[in-house]
Amino acid sequence: MSEDMVSSPSLWRPPVPIKDAIEQDAITPFPKPEAPEEEEEESQGDRDRRLMSSLPVKVFGERRYLEYQATWWPESAVQAVLAIQRRFRPRPSDVLLASYPKSGTTWMKALVFAIMSRKVYPLRDHPLLRLNPHDCVVHLSGAYATGKEAVVEALPSPRIMAVHMPFSTLPASVVADSSSGCKIVYVWRDPKDVLVSLWHYYRKLRPEEAHVSEFHDLYESFCQGDTVFGPWWDNVLGYFRASVEMPTRVLFLRYEDMLEDTASAVVAIADFVGCPFSAEEERAGVVDAIVKLCSFEELKNLDTNMSGSNGHLIKLPSSSYFRKGVAGDWVGHMTREMADRIDSIVQGKFQGSGLEIKRAST
Repeated sequence: MSEDMVSSPSLWRPPVPIKDAIEQDAITPFPKPEAPEEEEEESQGDRDRRLMSSLPVKVFGERRYLEYQATWWPESAVQAVLAIQRRFRPRPSDVLLASYPKSGTTWMKALVFAIMSRKVYPLRDHPLLRLNPHDCVVHLSGAYATGKEAVVEALPSPRIMAVHMPFSTLPASVVADSSSGCKIVYVWRDPKDVLVSLWHYYRKLRPEEAHVSEFHDLYESFCQGDTVFGPWWDNVLGYFRASVEMPTRVLFLRYEDMLEDTASAVVAIADFVGCPFSAEEERAGVVDAIVKLCSFEELKNLDTNMSGSNGHLIKLPSSSYFRKGVAGDWVGHMTREMADRIDSIVQGKFQGSGLEIKRAST
């Protein structure tokens, strides 16, 4: 689909919250992406299943993970990843929000959506006041896994999409084609806090399974690199190196730095995605208004985020995406020795890359 086609007048004003797009699909036919003949599609499906059956398997509780392209994936996501690698076609105005899980994804979705939509939706009546950030920005593999590829294709530009895919597994159409214009915003977080947040997530995901209460088991898997979308350090390093090689295509942000100075991060993101704030907007306090709208306290206490559920593949309470939103929560979950071990492992993996981790100081 050409940029001109997706920019033509429609029932929506871009960027469109994905939940609104999916609901609109019920009454407005979407142009479907071109598909091969049925026989060929079946053959491709057979090839995918054959590939999946040959991949290394790890079972964590009742969930199966497959290792594909040096990354552990939930089994339910692998076919979607294969489809994305084959069929996803970026547009020049696309923005991909990338992160390892539990690294500030929800907050980043809110910030980027608010930044890019500020001239379309008044902040006093913004979609984020009625929708969870995950209902505003589509998770790409979740959409592909649940038959919403056509909705993604039909979204008017600019599209904002989120991924946990390592940089090395992104479609060649995104990373190898320098003319694609697609921009990537990546956020990374202290791995110790990522691990703690991941543990709490698993407890909510499978509370009936005894293994989720064993923090030490997840800790050991993390240290060995055997975690979903991991190893963690490979996920982070892939995007860091890409940001060094392609600074106009990949913006690399640290979660803790964003907490310390959110306004500067908002301005940097706006400049990067091509929506800079005017001097008039800055004088009018628009930057501060976006910071407030997307703050943890503001989002957590909205009715839409205190009730209901959210998720493409797995439904979780909307409130589960707003636990603490702080730095240093690891202190209450691991000993100094455990923290030092993670820091030493990561420091070794980062050696020579130019990227450094701030070692535990508490």
